[in-house]
Amino acid sequence: MTASETTTPGDDRPAGQTDRRPWSWPRALLVLTVLLAVVALVGLSVRAWVGGDEDTQATVPADPGTTAQPQADAVGTPAPATADVAASAAPDPGTTPSPGPRTDDKGFAHSDVVGDGTWTLTDPVPPSQPGAATVYRYVLRVEGGTGVDGATAAATIQGVLNDDRGWRTVEGVSFEQVSDPDMADFTLSIASPPMVDTLCAPLQTISMWNCRNGDNVVLNSDRWSYGSPTFPDVDSYRIYVINHEVGHFLGHEHEFCAGPGLKSPTMAQQSRTREGGCTANGWPTQDNQAS
Repeated sequence: MTASETTTPGDDRPAGQTDRRPWSWPRALLVLTVLLAVVALVGLSVRAWVGGDEDTQATVPADPGTTAQPQADAVGTPAPATADVAASAAPDPGTTPSPGPRTDDKGFAHSDVVGDGTWTLTDPVPPSQPGAATVYRYVLRVEGGTGVDGATAAATIQGVLNDDRGWRTVEGVSFEQVSDPDMADFTLSIASPPMVDTLCAPLQTISMWNCRNGDNVVLNSDRWSYGSPTFPDVDSYRIYVINHEVGHFLGHEHEFCAGPGLKSPTMAQQSRTREGGCTANGWPTQDNQAS
């Protein structure tokens, strides 16, 4: 017997057949089943590693050369594109940003505005009451760049000056706004803080205060617009500052609080502080009355 005809003990193949077994369908199906099972197990493992909680969004690394978009802060809010964020942050080229006033450590608001040095005479407001025996005439002007509306200011000033709680009753006088400076007894100016310093010199207003300098009653535009922390609101401060500075024009000097619980004298320096326990007051007829 030749070598090719020898058989292996226990081997029932016919003599001369090679060792390679024929590929059968049952065996192929078995192998395919095993492969599918392996693929399924691998897929489950990958999903479990990425994150099985359906509320958790997997973080997928960005492709090289791309920029990842910012994530939305709230559910259901799409993340804006970078270009849209830049566009929304840029100011409208047709507008000028107007930041709010800064507040100092004493609570005073400052716009830091510098007026342009031009003046607008406001149109006269008809007298709110008939003239008294003595009538004082004034012109009202507003410096450009202060943002103060002249017409509104004119109505406020005329109403305060001719109110029965004011100098009209105390002095027996009235006030009339006119358009011609040559006809006026005094000029009432609403000016920017630097201009106030110029108009009030040699008085030291340090861009904070108001003044009466000769025939000029000068109101600081910041105080007009924002008031003083010594008053509860801007309107009550305006009543005070109008009567206080015009009171100087009428010849009244500074006064002081008469005691706790009383209304402050109109001629007290209430813009700065309130000493002695008095409460805020801008009406001369109510000076030193019980609060």
